[in-house]
Amino acid sequence: MANNRKVEKLLSEKNKIERELRNIRDNCNHSKQTIKQVILGEGCQTSTRWVCDECAAVVGYPNESELKKFLG
Repeated sequence: MANNRKVEKLLSEKNKIERELRNIRDNCNHSKQTIKQVILGEGCQTSTRWVCDECAAVVGYPNESELKKFLG
């Protein structure tokens, strides 16, 4: 039973953090962005994306010339 309560508490905290993060990202204007490698899902696969430097939100895909410059 103790594990069940601990799991419920952790899930509640996780949901609270996710709501706060979503609120921060929704109110961010993403004025400074950098091309970075981001992890896709729970695996080890990555993809190159534009990421906001302020809130760490993925905000877009680099075009071919931006990608070549990044991979340089």
